Amino acid sequence: MVTMELPEIRARRLIAQRLSPTAALEPLRTPMEAASWMTATQGQTYRAGIRALALRCGCADEEVDGAVEKREIVRCWPQRGTLHFTAAVDARWLMRLGNPRVAAQAANRRPGLGLTPDNVETARRTLHDALLQSDEPIARPDCYALFAAAGVDPTEGRGPHLMRALGGEGEVVQGPQQSRHDTFFHADQLPEPHAEPSDPAAESARRYTLSHGPVTVKDFVWWSGLTVAAAKKALASAAMTDDVIEQDGMYLGAWQSGVTQEEMAAALAAEYHLPAFDEYLLGYSDKSFALADELRPRVLTKNGISWDFVVRDGVATGREGD
Repeated sequence: MVTMELPEIRARRLIAQRLSPTAALEPLRTPMEAASWMTATQGQTYRAGIRALALRCGCADEEVDGAVEKREIVRCWPQRGTLHFTAAVDARWLMRLGNPRVAAQAANRRPGLGLTPDNVETARRTLHDALLQSDEPIARPDCYALFAAAGVDPTEGRGPHLMRALGGEGEVVQGPQQSRHDTFFHADQLPEPHAEPSDPAAESARRYTLSHGPVTVKDFVWWSGLTVAAAKKALASAAMTDDVIEQDGMYLGAWQSGVTQEEMAAALAAEYHLPAFDEYLLGYSDKSFALADELRPRVLTKNGISWDFVVRDGVATGREGD
């Protein structure tokens, strides 16, 4: 079996992420289709996440905003304690899959923040009650005011910690921003029934492989936040389906057997203007396939800062405007 060279890996990832077309897949026509295909799209910066989805379905940012307004797409914490955009129907199962390790780390921080288990339970009950009783999403400052009224001080980092921790449990999601403030509503207020995969880890692995492949176990560990053992088991389960194939230690969608050399050449020949934190870089453990070390300070720092960037030949060439 021939090992894939870097240019092929780049081309296949660009195509899998729907940044470049292929006849092997139907085009994504709506923001909802894009969110569902990507499973979880980095949304650490709100507008960048909106742009990332728009690029993948060839629509205007305003169409993605509309899907968020209609609660077809939500912003939430499905993995690694980091904000992503997901299809609304996927939000709850993804958060419940990815939350246990994040929750354990969060609990260890609480003594230093001056938060007791009783404080957390009071905040949880207060937030859930308020969200379920509200017809509109509640803005972040108003959530903090609710905590304070219930006797839980949200200052000195406690408010953001509580919102992230309670959000990751699967009951709270974000709606449209209001004057740059995040807004929140209860997952029970979503218009469509929640998806419930029989094996959430395997389903996550399958969909990640379809939309990001070729990928390695290490990539999936990074992206999902699962343990190495859990990730290996999930990928092995995914590879037992007709949707996923394994080649030389890498996993990719079986649909990629229909990708042509001409399509891969076109993917590498195109120029891409991608938003900060785009999945083309954030979706993989090892960013070096597309980002040289000397360019990291200009595009994506190791302490979590990113800017819009340009990709040529499948490689980041610098920050937008350089």
